[in-house]
Amino acid sequence: MKIQKKAHNFHRYTFENNSRTASFDLLLTSDWHFDNPKTKRDLLFKHLDEAKQRNAKVIINGDMLCLMQGKYDPRKAKNAIRPEHNGNDYLDLVINDTAQKMIPYAENILQINTGNHESSVSERAETNILMRLVERINTFANTDIQLGAYMGYINLNFKRGTANYPCNIAYDHGHWGGVVTKGALAVTRHASIFPDADIVMSGHTHDAWIMTHPRYVMNQHKGVVEVKKQYHVKTGTYKEEFDSGQGWAVEKIAMPKHLGSCWVKIFMTNNGLEYEFTLTR
Repeated sequence: MKIQKKAHNFHRYTFENNSRTASFDLLLTSDWHFDNPKTKRDLLFKHLDEAKQRNAKVIINGDMLCLMQGKYDPRKAKNAIRPEHNGNDYLDLVINDTAQKMIPYAENILQINTGNHESSVSERAETNILMRLVERINTFANTDIQLGAYMGYINLNFKRGTANYPCNIAYDHGHWGGVVTKGALAVTRHASIFPDADIVMSGHTHDAWIMTHPRYVMNQHKGVVEVKKQYHVKTGTYKEEFDSGQGWAVEKIAMPKHLGSCWVKIFMTNNGLEYEFTLTR
């Protein structure tokens, strides 16, 4: 795999495969809130273990960490911190613990993007929290995981001989939600923001769905006008806030959220790339 960092919000990954029946597995995921006591780590590790078995690449699209228990954070609560993170060097404890836990999966992780939790704490702490984490994982595992922005593009370029099969993934940690719509209205907004994307991934609201947005496009290479699908993927969370029947999420009359991520299988065909999307179980 060849990695090219074009900009802080634009990365290209090139994969070579000369098989005529080549396929590629990808796990799109976000909102782990890994250091939160309510996070279902067993489910997360199950999906990461499956990614290893499938030799899949993983894109983590923001809020990998929760980080709400810092000294100056108005959201902090005594019952919302894991015992192993309860110390004067709180942020370091979270970063080091997370990095250690990610060592077995580091070879599979392609990129870690910024979410609102990381950006908020980074602003308060005056250091880039995710940069510290990515550096730590790469040091421990001797890998080259890339750090992404809150919004940007990832280009997966599949090479077979002299042919290139590009897959453009636009990512946005998230902006729009809705108890009833579950953020589905974001599809038309994202389609206008990311006109060049084949796949648009977002998280933030802890909902999960897969939706197509067909577009009427000009194919200059073929000399035709055609309908081409743009795929929109909303990824869930691993933080379960409804088990106890009380707390912020319950009192605000929020809805139970989807636990998990989304698998993408990409097929190289004579007609280009084809996609198969499945929410994790």
